[in-house]
Amino acid sequence: RAFSLPSERQAKCLAQAWTPPRMEPFANHPLCNTCQSKFAVFRRACHCRNCGVCVCKDCTVTWPAKMVPETYNIKKTATVNICKACDWLCNSFRLALLEGDQDK
Repeated sequence: RAFSLPSERQAKCLAQAWTPPRMEPFANHPLCNTCQSKFAVFRRACHCRNCGVCVCKDCTVTWPAKMVPETYNIKKTATVNICKACDWLCNSFRLALLEGDQDK
């Protein structure tokens, strides 16, 4: 995609917003970032497609792929796994906007 923006600052902000998160290497993270359980054969690690942390399947929420920028969906799937922390943050932000409470 090509974008025409009025300033370099706006171009940098757009580039940062559309850059996918840096995925943490599984080898460096033997525990789930959320529940601190050790990854094993039946507790597989996956990445949060919103922030990049390593989490187990029990600590993820499935979102439609349209809820994250297109560049974050590396595998081009219809749904993406998001950690519960990102899901909570997104829901809190959405509620604050709906309630008109921008200070939350």
